[in-house]
Amino acid sequence: MINIKKNLFVLVIISFLFQIIKFYSFYEEYSAWQYGDWVINYQGGFVRRGLIGELFFQLYHLTKINLDFIILIFVSLIIIINSYFLIRSLKYIHHSYINVLIFLSPGFFLYSIMNSEIIGRKDILMIFVMSFFIFLEKKFNSKNLLILLILAITITCLSHSGFIFYTPYLLFLFVLIKLNRKELIKIFEIILLLSLLILLLILIYFNQGTKIHVEEICLSAKNFVSEQCTLHGQIQFLQNDVKMYVNEKKTTGIDYFQSTFVYLIFFILTNFFLGLKLYKSKFKLSNYSLNKINPIFIFILLFLVTIPIYVLGLIGEDIFLSLTHVAFIYLFTVLKKTYSYLNMILKLTNIFIMLLLSFIVFFGQYRFIMQQILN
Repeated sequence: MINIKKNLFVLVIISFLFQIIKFYSFYEEYSAWQYGDWVINYQGGFVRRGLIGELFFQLYHLTKINLDFIILIFVSLIIIINSYFLIRSLKYIHHSYINVLIFLSPGFFLYSIMNSEIIGRKDILMIFVMSFFIFLEKKFNSKNLLILLILAITITCLSHSGFIFYTPYLLFLFVLIKLNRKELIKIFEIILLLSLLILLLILIYFNQGTKIHVEEICLSAKNFVSEQCTLHGQIQFLQNDVKMYVNEKKTTGIDYFQSTFVYLIFFILTNFFLGLKLYKSKFKLSNYSLNKINPIFIFILLFLVTIPIYVLGLIGEDIFLSLTHVAFIYLFTVLKKTYSYLNMILKLTNIFIMLLLSFIVFFGQYRFIMQQILN
């Protein structure tokens, strides 16, 4: 198992270096999607996705440090921290072959190598938040933990509107932390968190963005964005509502149902080992009612909450983000020993392994073809 841990460590380092190098190339070209998303701010008025970009913009004005350099340093720092948390997780998973297979799922951290277009996008914020709470929660009492959770949800959701569909994962993690501490979930905590989500939904829904927002954002950062800022990319995309987005998908030349079918197979294969482990497990918490529920059903429920983002978003990226959330919550249960495992014998046949590897190759080719159609 020592060799396995060393090999996993090398893989994490390779992934880390690959992400840093790739995002640097996005930074150099002022990429409209990976880099451009971080530039969105409130200079044209309050708008979805703009909070963290506004913080960067104000820091730029205060310090006179170039906005693009601020973004480069911040994103690189988050990638470094996320990689550090991955390395820390190795000591808890390398003793089990099934855990190693979960860790090596092509839908987990290796997905950034399979699909380099996701590197440096705001998804890293949610991964950072999950990792932070899992590895550092014991340093905070429950009151401070609640405050940090509220701040994390607010910052992430106002920096990327799609993250509101992933907040239930954070809320469930908070519940697990409380139960692991043998503390009850208080009524005021439930009311407070639900009120926060409703408020954020209202803010996001009524501040979708307009052409004026796009023009003002591009003008405010004109020295740090591409010349096509108002015509293409994440900033320009702000002015698109849901109806416009659906129509755009219909005119891309991609068979939507065919694409969904391919991603469905990818979802099943990448979640196979984690889903099997969850199904063959049970909770071991202070809450007796929760202990009677099979963990897989809770995570299916959490997944159903994210269905809207799958319909409107980039399916591969959303599979990666969903699997990452579940994997880190599973890691928390390993750390705190809040799962007990039933007797389980895994027969990893050559057929399944070959099927998974073959599909990874096919999936890569499929994405390449789709990108050619889009371009």
